Amino acid sequence: MKLLIVESPTKARKIQGYLGAGWRVMACLGHVRDLPVTKDEVPEKHRALPWARLGVNTAGGYAPLYVVRPGKQATVRELRAAAKAADEVFLAADPDREGESIAWHLSVLLGLKEAQRVTYQEITAAALRQAVAHPRPLDLRLVAAQETRRTLDRLAGYGVSPLLWAAVGGAQSAGRVQSAALQLLAQREQARLAFVPSAYWRVTADVTARPAFRAAVTHIRGTPLAAASSFTSTGHLKPDVTVTQLDATKAGQLVTYLNGRPAEVTAAAVTPVTRRPPPPFTTSTLQQAANARLKLGAAEVTRLAQALYENGLITYMRTDSPVLSDEALTLARAAVEARFGPAALPAKPRQYATRNANAQEAHEAIRPAGAFLAPPQTRLAGSELALYTLIYERTVASQMLDAVGEKTTLTLQAGVVTLEATGTRLTQPGFTALYDDEIRDQDDQALPLLEVGSRFPLQNAKAEEKRSPPPARFTEGKFVQVMEKAGIGRPSTFGHTLETLQKRGYVALRRRQLHVTPLGLMIAVYLQGQVPQLVDTAFTAGMEADLDRIARGELTRVAYLDRVWKEELAPAISRAAKAVPAVPAPHVPVVFTPRAGEVQARIGDRSVPLPAGLLLEDLTPDMLPALASGAWTPARDSEGPRKPRAKSAAVKPRRKKGASGSAGAERRPRRKKTPP
Repeated sequence: MKLLIVESPTKARKIQGYLGAGWRVMACLGHVRDLPVTKDEVPEKHRALPWARLGVNTAGGYAPLYVVRPGKQATVRELRAAAKAADEVFLAADPDREGESIAWHLSVLLGLKEAQRVTYQEITAAALRQAVAHPRPLDLRLVAAQETRRTLDRLAGYGVSPLLWAAVGGAQSAGRVQSAALQLLAQREQARLAFVPSAYWRVTADVTARPAFRAAVTHIRGTPLAAASSFTSTGHLKPDVTVTQLDATKAGQLVTYLNGRPAEVTAAAVTPVTRRPPPPFTTSTLQQAANARLKLGAAEVTRLAQALYENGLITYMRTDSPVLSDEALTLARAAVEARFGPAALPAKPRQYATRNANAQEAHEAIRPAGAFLAPPQTRLAGSELALYTLIYERTVASQMLDAVGEKTTLTLQAGVVTLEATGTRLTQPGFTALYDDEIRDQDDQALPLLEVGSRFPLQNAKAEEKRSPPPARFTEGKFVQVMEKAGIGRPSTFGHTLETLQKRGYVALRRRQLHVTPLGLMIAVYLQGQVPQLVDTAFTAGMEADLDRIARGELTRVAYLDRVWKEELAPAISRAAKAVPAVPAPHVPVVFTPRAGEVQARIGDRSVPLPAGLLLEDLTPDMLPALASGAWTPARDSEGPRKPRAKSAAVKPRRKKGASGSAGAERRPRRKKTPP
């Protein structure tokens, strides 16, 4: 009998059915050994060692102290018994650093002198037979990279977390990836809180051609009208731009000026548009697309993809590579031809290259496994079906023709006012017949072909007040993109990192957007001031690059840890002071400080516990008396998020704006048509 050890019971059952008689497939249930977490996990013979509780001997080559994970003793006993009874043992953990480490730990625990390592990208009969027919030795360089990562995480976490316990209180935590991610979110949060919006006006009018279309004012007397791009990230008008910034009165005058006035077409440009299909999914791009299209969080996408992989429906879901194998290219092109006909295929298969400098391209892209089952054939339902459909359509669409069309831009002049309209239409839908992820511009519309010099009256002019936009909040999908670009962590860890930040109470998800809580801001402020290396994205990204070098055999783990730990992180931790962080709230006289792990709001000479769920953006001056007296209670509106409300204060209804976008705009009397 041959024994094959995988990580999960679901995968074991699936593979057992493929390999059949003569094989026994067992699950190790993930990592079987790790560094000790509690004092009780340290073996008796090691407890006297000064570094035993840490689990890493920093003075002895960073030798780790590994113990069988709690609850895994029975699993290890069963695997040992099965290994002794087997003629051959194959280790088939996942094909990445963590999987290689699991395989190595199993080889040690099971006493395998020459471990046979088996890897595969998809759980199909053909892939598994090919894999077990060609085992390889363990890659000890990958094991070293994983061990270095685990060691560094332990040293950083155990070194910095006690600083937070002393400065903030409570069961706070810090980490190599977690803290750098929190800092990025905190920087965005602070930029938003400090932002002061400026008003500008958007004015549009209907051009009564056939068909009619809507044009927006771009210039008055040759000077551009202020738009969102005219303002800095702090909300102020850029110093190097000259624009006309309307107020409500001038916007109303412009509406009056335009209504009924003829507009002459002064320019008409038609330019070709070509869109290539997006590449097949990597871990990161799948998380981004699933968040945007399916409203799934990064951690949920990871769990769903894991289930699809283990059930043999998609390839391995932890990958940086958008590359498809020759077999996958053939299957994808066959799916295109079956659904859309041969005319939908380009002459040659499309192959894609990664744009991620830190990519590990040993794997394929995430794609349907095996015979590329169409979504209805999978018998899936709910979120699993939605995610599989997304993967299937993206993979197949990647082998379709470009979408081809044209963009029309019309420029019109109405007296001293210049207007512009744009419209895009596809003449050949190409891949968009199956998959289209482009966000439509609000001004994109069908435009007629008009001759220069033709004139048309303007009607239904409207003015809409806008505010210079603050730096946008991140959705989980957008932040995954930010983390990948910054080189923080690996795509396989993005979901776990976001989940950890939320469980710790450092980040809150509201309306699918990530908000940093007052506690999270205090943690970020403390770390930035006391251990800045830990929250430096360049420092963290450099760690990831060095781990790749260890995996390639270009750097030794001891030399790396000496430099990063002994020369940089350990001295910074030893210098760190117990400086209690304080976070002032902008626009209101409130300062947030910690007390025994809780957040206190200092209002005047009083400090009160911050109510659960209250974010800095919720604070308004009129709610401070209720907050200071403990009478403030949260309320929920029809859309779900908390809104500030004082028990004793009546909620006044907002005055509705007129159709033009500003209160009372429709009541302005008509006067002589003069431009503002």
